Amino acid sequence: GACMIVRRQVLEQIGLLDEHYFLYYEEQDLALRAARAGWTCWYVPASRVVHLVGQSSGVTGAQRTQKRTPRYWFDSRRYFFVKSYGTLYALAADLIFAAGFALWRLRRLVQRKPDTDPPRFLWDFIRFSLIPVRSRQDR
Repeated sequence: GACMIVRRQVLEQIGLLDEHYFLYYEEQDLALRAARAGWTCWYVPASRVVHLVGQSSGVTGAQRTQKRTPRYWFDSRRYFFVKSYGTLYALAADLIFAAGFALWRLRRLVQRKPDTDPPRFLWDFIRFSLIPVRSRQDR
């Protein structure tokens, strides 16, 4: 989503960005809605865009110490999967991701590779994605 060119006709047909997203996943949602409406999405490898990663959130980028992934990233991810594919699919995607990420962490530990993940990412993922929270609405 760092650089998207979208035809006006697409937005007239499917609507604008979903305002329920605070940050993250809104462009995937838009592209999926466009694809489901019959529009094609193109990737143009010859194009060049400078994306200053993490400038909006401060989560990634040039800083030396990584920050924890903010709750709204998990909320946006959850909202995208529930909205786009349903609650059961979202739960399956969460379980598969958590298992795969845990295996990745174990592999990295065994191979003594550096830890480049955000602090407490797996715990936060489990807490905000897999454990139901009454105050959060799965829209």
